[in-house]
Amino acid sequence: MTDAVDRNTSRGSDRPNASVSDIVSTVRDRISTLADPDGGFVVACRESGLRPEPVRDVRFGRYDDAETAARLAARYRAAIRRVDPALATYDFVVSEASDETVEIARVREWTEGRRENGLPQSRQTVTVAGNGSDEWLRVENGAVVHFTGPDSLLDDEFVTRQLDSKLTENA
Repeated sequence: MTDAVDRNTSRGSDRPNASVSDIVSTVRDRISTLADPDGGFVVACRESGLRPEPVRDVRFGRYDDAETAARLAARYRAAIRRVDPALATYDFVVSEASDETVEIARVREWTEGRRENGLPQSRQTVTVAGNGSDEWLRVENGAVVHFTGPDSLLDDEFVTRQLDSKLTENA
């Protein structure tokens, strides 16, 4: 049913010869009709947690609406990529809205190699982003520390101690 809704409400954006401006305008209008400022869902990149345009500051009241917006956001960015091939690509997913200012996304992938004990090697990537709109830090196979405590950001001294302990754990 959602796909039918997408086809019916995206008007000219599904035409192969639709202009980028038609697609961008149509998608923005459709996302704004789905939006709910008090909603409990957002659309973000699966890997980084970033929430780029056209879903940057948008919340949705229903999961289905957020799923539709994720598909529309992918269509929007694909259209703009026709003009700007360097535009970042995101794998959009629906997640629960959070009012935290720091978001952390973790991805663990298996690699081809094996450890000395025979277990498969993996690579873990952790991305720290602020307000879902700006990537601050990406760590691959490095020390991961907590930047926030139960009530606020941790001070620099505490983070430094965590880093020092994590870096010397495996030494």
